Amino acid sequence: MKKNSIEVKLKHYADEYEDEVLKDIISFWKTHNCEPSKEEASEDLKHWTSKGHLLFLIFADDHMCGCVHLGSRGAKIDWLEDIFVRTEYRGKGIGSQAIEWIWEYIRRQGLETLYLEVVPANIEAIRLYHKLGFTNLNTLTLNRSVKKKEMIGEETIHGFTFKTYLPNK
Repeated sequence: MKKNSIEVKLKHYADEYEDEVLKDIISFWKTHNCEPSKEEASEDLKHWTSKGHLLFLIFADDHMCGCVHLGSRGAKIDWLEDIFVRTEYRGKGIGSQAIEWIWEYIRRQGLETLYLEVVPANIEAIRLYHKLGFTNLNTLTLNRSVKKKEMIGEETIHGFTFKTYLPNK
């Protein structure tokens, strides 16, 4: 797939990329205000490559620039669990192309739906997912917390109002 003359390809994870993927997993969690150790990243990698999961590496013009983790929450692997594109590759359409590749991949598996979750504060991701056709609201994940959080807005669904907050720091 090409956009702006960048060729994007996805490949199944191979152990030869372990060091790079571990760095990407750590960077991924840092974008979610977490500071994982290399051991914790190794546990994620082990989980992301276990039964019921698929890990694809994203390459732009033959340079690895991120990864996509798919998972199963039932019988089929139909959840886009995590996507990470390295900072220097963002804004070039690589994430869009990777998600479109994943969509075509699951369609070839005979599946009709690709699911994902996103926190309400991640406006950039919401914009991307909406642009790519993720417009069906499937479930709501609600929480009750004692932590003080910075509210960023409110959403009303079926007459019920829900507050949205920045993620915990």
